[in-house]
Amino acid sequence: MIERFYRKIFIAIVQDGGSYDVRVVGQKQKKLLYKESRRFEGESSFEEMISFVRKYLDESPLHYIALLNPEPKQGAIVGCSQHIADDMEEIIGSKTLCRNGKWLLYSSHRELDAQEHQYRTIGLDFIFSPFSILEHFFADKIKGGFALYALAQKDSFSVALFEEGKLEYAHHYAMNEKSSLSIEDDNSSPVGFAVGIKEEEESERGISLDDIESLDDLDILEELDDLSDIEDLDTLEEIAEFSEDELTYEEKKVTSSRGNDIKFEMDRFNNDYRRFELIQRTLIRFYSGEHCHNRFVETIYVADAYGSGSELKRYLEEELFLNVLIRHIDVADEVIALSILEEEGL
Repeated sequence: MIERFYRKIFIAIVQDGGSYDVRVVGQKQKKLLYKESRRFEGESSFEEMISFVRKYLDESPLHYIALLNPEPKQGAIVGCSQHIADDMEEIIGSKTLCRNGKWLLYSSHRELDAQEHQYRTIGLDFIFSPFSILEHFFADKIKGGFALYALAQKDSFSVALFEEGKLEYAHHYAMNEKSSLSIEDDNSSPVGFAVGIKEEEESERGISLDDIESLDDLDILEELDDLSDIEDLDTLEEIAEFSEDELTYEEKKVTSSRGNDIKFEMDRFNNDYRRFELIQRTLIRFYSGEHCHNRFVETIYVADAYGSGSELKRYLEEELFLNVLIRHIDVADEVIALSILEEEGL
């Protein structure tokens, strides 16, 4: 009855890459009233985000705040029975939630308590797992045949294998963990994959005289001979003044912009390769485990929230011979959608 008089406010908070993405949706009798988005970055981003969210809480007593779990100690396992939970070492000290009576979500009790304490001034109604996001986002695919699904965020990478809607294997990776994914180090795996990119040996810095066939061919020696005729070394400073013109403000701005673009591209390239390594490691672990049953992945679906793309697709297709589909995902929208479903079930 109260819903006839008050609007419902759904708020999604997605923490990733040091920033907070906030999505606010207002509804009344399931009709969309408004939809707003804000991103908060910098040292005071959390305080600014909380202040932004708080102003919506006074609009209606029917407000729901949802957070995508940003913590590293979380995951999903097959089955929901208590004896399975008791035998799984990685979920000791974790809070668990059974999904559809088939698979179990878990997350560290300590980390969940820390999140609830951090958001105590506004309160949290829902904390969603990345694997719930995957299940909802790929609802049109996940009930089909055997395939691998991945959620690519800046700070994390969540990977799960499903067959006909049933979870077969899952793992949540933190992107900032030091990579130690050498295949040779995984003694448990009988399967090998060619990485396909060989690291070049780092050459020694400096010039080796052994590499110079004819010193007479080096123009620099002639230039050094000319320096002997210079009596006043102050002349060198004058030469430097002519050769090093001061950049204008516009030129500095363009140079800085190009530098940022190059850094962004390098970061994306490195992250794509890192994600390729994580998928490779996931497949090796699954194939060497007891749940494989001679099944092999042919298709991978990637929900891309960060900007993975052509390089990741190329690695997977050329090195692992997989069919790859990459979809852009707005994670905040997915969190809102899950919040609405949860609220309807309350």
